[in-house]
Amino acid sequence: MAALVGKLLHAPDAHFRLAWRAPALTINGRLLTAGVVGAMCWGAAMGSHVGRDHLWITTLKMPLFFLFTLALCFPLMHITLLVSGVRARTSQTLTVALSGISTLAICLGACAPVVGLFCASAPIPSMASYLNLYVLCLACGVVAGVAGLRVLARGMRSLTTSGIKAPLIVWALVYQFVGAQVAWLLRPWIGSSYGVDGYSLSHGLSGNFYMGVWAVLTRWVTELGAMS
Repeated sequence: MAALVGKLLHAPDAHFRLAWRAPALTINGRLLTAGVVGAMCWGAAMGSHVGRDHLWITTLKMPLFFLFTLALCFPLMHITLLVSGVRARTSQTLTVALSGISTLAICLGACAPVVGLFCASAPIPSMASYLNLYVLCLACGVVAGVAGLRVLARGMRSLTTSGIKAPLIVWALVYQFVGAQVAWLLRPWIGSSYGVDGYSLSHGLSGNFYMGVWAVLTRWVTELGAMS
């Protein structure tokens, strides 16, 4: 497992050269395991703000979020590669996708101890603390997402000599838009004494991710102005 993570983060080209020689089931199983572990660590860090049942619920929800989003996006992702002239088998597309998502999850898992410290020590109830944690998690997600895109790009290049810009952009946009709404449906994540107590599907079906982010950022700026 450590060797796999090392190749993903430091030598993705070597990772994909090895992946195309190894049995697809073996390499994809290892990628899935690494991604699930990273996602669970990240989920536990966010859930530690409220604690209690919310901690283990969020720990389980996070890997489900990544896998459910991939399941929804995968057919379009594979077709995008084929239309772009990349002759990829289904198993190869899955390996590239899992490599990128696992890198994202591993990077988030690496941020988990720091984020968990701030989440666990932030006062409750405090809307200002909650909003600061929200922005911190969003920033970690952006950094981890860039790392995941780097691995995706290397994976696509290992399959073709033609341009990969178009399929890479499509993959990023599709996964981001679908993932954002799936995350909205599965909320709360950080949790708040001001919000819903526990998970509720009706709560997730109200509104959408982009309206929610705009509301949180607006409230965050307002809270910062009130404290200054």
